[in-house]
Amino acid sequence: MVKKMNEFNEMTAPLIDISKEELTELSKIKETFLSKAMLLIDKEQTSPINLVDIYPKTNNVNELYTQISDLKKCLDSFRPFDKYQMKHLNEIFDTEYTYASNRIEGNTLTLKETSFVINEGLTIQNKSMKDHLEAINHKGAIDFIREMVDNKEPLNERNIKLIHSLILQGIDRENAGVYRGVSVGIKGTHIIFPEPFIVPKMMEDLMVYYEAEKNNLHPIALATQMHSRLVNIHPFIDGNGRTSRLVMNLILLQHGYPVTIFEPEEDNRDVYFNALNIAREQQNIEDFELFVMNNVKRWMFKYLSLLAPNISEGSKNKGYYFFKKIEPSLKNEL
Repeated sequence: MVKKMNEFNEMTAPLIDISKEELTELSKIKETFLSKAMLLIDKEQTSPINLVDIYPKTNNVNELYTQISDLKKCLDSFRPFDKYQMKHLNEIFDTEYTYASNRIEGNTLTLKETSFVINEGLTIQNKSMKDHLEAINHKGAIDFIREMVDNKEPLNERNIKLIHSLILQGIDRENAGVYRGVSVGIKGTHIIFPEPFIVPKMMEDLMVYYEAEKNNLHPIALATQMHSRLVNIHPFIDGNGRTSRLVMNLILLQHGYPVTIFEPEEDNRDVYFNALNIAREQQNIEDFELFVMNNVKRWMFKYLSLLAPNISEGSKNKGYYFFKKIEPSLKNEL
């Protein structure tokens, strides 16, 4: 079920100043929230709220879109974000994203080792140079898509090639950012991707599709479609999965969502690949759309759980919608 943009107001709207009464109300809710957070720290627990109680698990696409739309309002109520807070949150998300996306493709670095490599410039004993370069390159590619968002750069073929060139930088210079000239498939399966001579036309058609739908489809539906279609074209000799996930996240970031990460553990990876296969073989995107949506929701939970407790003095009027949303659960548990 592909959602249209006009079915939900997903674009980030300018914040409306809250009244003095609302500011007083917000201050009291935050005091309760922080008190609960301190109690949980004493008990060696980390989350002051359980967003699952407010936005329960569902596999109904319409319900998920409604929940995510409301979570987006919660997130937007904190805008504009504090730049120092964003730097910290981006480091957390980008490290986990780099680890997970590379791990899906067979990289052997752990999450902690990935952090050492990309955040501290360290090398890991008994790990290959390729593993190190993949981590460094992926972080560079995330930085690039964030810069694209900041500079309002469009998504086009040139930028997809640039993203891919960053992924393979120093690993395969000959094929970095270059459409493949050979046939490719997936080992151990019967999957064969389109012949190389039609890849340029298919990429051109993909961007025609993107331009036609970018202002019509819901951002998550658009990100899902672009990921699936790009993987099915498999335009590069290597790095297609990472490039597709980066394109997906570029679209999400452009519409004010946080980075969304697919967990690399085998069970979750199998669900991911199976949903992609159904989209390709049966021309049915619904399973993959559901998979993407559940992951968007999950990482919005994490983003809000990290954002809300770190309230700066300059943020007294921020988060009103979010804190009103969680107020009943705070009263029930304190």
